[in-house]
Amino acid sequence: MFVRVGFLVLSLVLGLGCRDESASPTKDPEAAPSAPPSASVAAAPPVAAPPPAAPSLPALPSRKVASKTLTDGSLLGEFSFERAAGDEGMTWLAAEEACVAAGKHLCTATQWQAACEADPAIAAVETWTLTPERDAGFFVRGGGPGCGRKTVAPGAQASPFRAGACCSPALAAAGRDIQPAMLRAMAKNVLDLERTFNARRASALAGFFDERVRVFLKEKSRAEAVAIFEHEFGKYEDYAAVHELCDFSVAADDQTYTADCRKISRFGGKVGHVLTRYVFVAGAGKLRSITDPAVYRAFAEP
Repeated sequence: MFVRVGFLVLSLVLGLGCRDESASPTKDPEAAPSAPPSASVAAAPPVAAPPPAAPSLPALPSRKVASKTLTDGSLLGEFSFERAAGDEGMTWLAAEEACVAAGKHLCTATQWQAACEADPAIAAVETWTLTPERDAGFFVRGGGPGCGRKTVAPGAQASPFRAGACCSPALAAAGRDIQPAMLRAMAKNVLDLERTFNARRASALAGFFDERVRVFLKEKSRAEAVAIFEHEFGKYEDYAAVHELCDFSVAADDQTYTADCRKISRFGGKVGHVLTRYVFVAGAGKLRSITDPAVYRAFAEP
């Protein structure tokens, strides 16, 4: 009887030992290697969220902005204003070149203000202007309710929320005791000269120059003055000038009149903001002198 019980106990012990070994979680890895992970699963890259789509800013078809008297008393001539589709997300220079390709230029800060007062919807989109700030960057207008919002941004900065509006040439003309009709005629003379500069046609300048003309403090003959600009136009293919504001005055003898103009100039990849003084012969409108007596912002890359 003792033998049977002992044998039964021994059998139970041995049986339990076999079951424990088969259920052990720490098997020899060589005896039962685990299956390697699927190569396709291991190589699958993490799924990145798609970047947010850039906003599509509303375009504004070309519209005329009527001539008006500004708050400072100057008379701004009629011009066209347009914001084309796809002009968002550009640097200042790219926006300006897009306008030049369309036969216009970025609207000056003065033009933008006049256009916004005529149509307040223009203020909804933040917009580059052509006008440089005194130290660095360019004035940016709009981007909120009303026409008063004004900020400054570096020319190299591009924003998907900023557009570039294009305007045809127009300047604000002021002059004490000068009748509006005369102011318009004087402003037209400066704008005609501006168009000739921007067309880089030196030979066409001969029709604007007097027989003797002072060019940057040196008196030249008409032919010598033309040669100076012919050299400049040949050297700088990006030569451009835009007059924003001109203050006109008539000489005491009524023989000449002077235009002191805030001019935005670009050449050689640089942009500057200067005061250019033109002296014209009264009546004939011939240019007798052109000088730059002051610099509002030195020439630098935009």
